[in-house]
Amino acid sequence: MSDTIPETPTIDGASSAGLPATPAAPTHDEGANEPQKVNKEAQYRVQRNEARTERDALAAKVEQMQRAEVERLASDGLSHPADLFSLSGNEVADYLTDSGDVDAAKVAADVSAVLAERPGLRRNSPAFDPTQGHGGGKAPEKRLPTMADFFQASTDHTQLPSVRAN
Repeated sequence: MSDTIPETPTIDGASSAGLPATPAAPTHDEGANEPQKVNKEAQYRVQRNEARTERDALAAKVEQMQRAEVERLASDGLSHPADLFSLSGNEVADYLTDSGDVDAAKVAADVSAVLAERPGLRRNSPAFDPTQGHGGGKAPEKRLPTMADFFQASTDHTQLPSVRAN
């Protein structure tokens, strides 16, 4: 028998000559906390991924609304407002202010530039002159008097119908 104590490797790879051996497996207390910690971390990762997905969906919805607003503003001059993006080469972000609002002046400037280059894209004007009676409302219909109108007029002596005798 020899007087030397054999070296036992520890978890961190250091030898423990003459030192008590460090258990390779965690103790009962440490093992109980480890699965909870892993579960918490997994739960946080899932929540993070769900929040990222929701954020991306909301960002896409906001961009869709901003694009609709740019097209609405472009519809004042263009017959097909979506042509503004394809002909100007700009994206929605190019028409936004620093605060993220749609800049109507930028949209109007690009619409006028597109119309200067291609006047056939202008919004169609009506083929008739609305001042000539085609676009106005109906004239009120003339109503025939009723017996109730006669009795109401007879009680109000200032509006009695004049009767002529022949």
